[in-house]
Amino acid sequence: MTDTATSPKPCTNCGADAADIYCARCGERQPGHHDLGVAHFAHEVFHEIAHVDSKLFLTLRDLVAKPGFLTQEYFAGRKSRYIPALRLFLVLFALQFVAFTAYSPVALYSVKSMKKFDRGPLHKLLDNKAKRIHVSADELEQKIDERWHKNYSLLQLVNIAGLGLVLKVLYHRRYLAEHLVFAAHYLAFSYILSLVLVWPIFAVAGFQPGLTYKVTIAATNGISLVYLFLAQRRFYGDSPASTAFKTVLLMGGRVGIMALLLGGSLVAAIVMVH
Repeated sequence: MTDTATSPKPCTNCGADAADIYCARCGERQPGHHDLGVAHFAHEVFHEIAHVDSKLFLTLRDLVAKPGFLTQEYFAGRKSRYIPALRLFLVLFALQFVAFTAYSPVALYSVKSMKKFDRGPLHKLLDNKAKRIHVSADELEQKIDERWHKNYSLLQLVNIAGLGLVLKVLYHRRYLAEHLVFAAHYLAFSYILSLVLVWPIFAVAGFQPGLTYKVTIAATNGISLVYLFLAQRRFYGDSPASTAFKTVLLMGGRVGIMALLLGGSLVAAIVMVH
């Protein structure tokens, strides 16, 4: 007669026969009385926090200190020790977006800020729009900002795709997937750079035309160029001269894509508001 108390049971996750402590098919740990203990719960919490913290620290450290290294590791099959490229990109974009939206002196993504750099067309377009839909200028700006934020957020994957296509032109013999992961890692670094360098400066000086703005943007672009050069040298392995030339082209593509996304999403927001 079979001892039902000790006989193996089907896996609680996938239904495979004879699952022991772990299922041989899917790896799911089978439930037991130890799951109900406080000590087990505390161990799980500590393990998860330590695992996430170590992975986060390792990912950010290597992203900043070793340009191109994370992309190398990704295609070398060492993915699990780092935060996935797309998730890293999306989380850092979200942090950067909130930082440059929530605090008004640094509100990059606002019509009021864009008007500081405009010399006529935007002011005229907004005035005509406000009169046409019968709202005040402040109310119109608020509506446009809300729509602009949605449009720009939804277009972020286009940011990766656009930069990946530029890389595909520059390194046409490599797979597009390689360029997309490289682009995600570079853009993630650019968001970190914005958070630790650009945001503090604009928080003090304000986001407005002038010498501080020009110096900050020049410094940011300079750091980005160096980072892109080092990252391409590590991952693509071209000669220094070829890499330098491609870095300038890639940076131009990056600026063009960013301007297109910002400008396009803003214009779309103005058109969509009614």
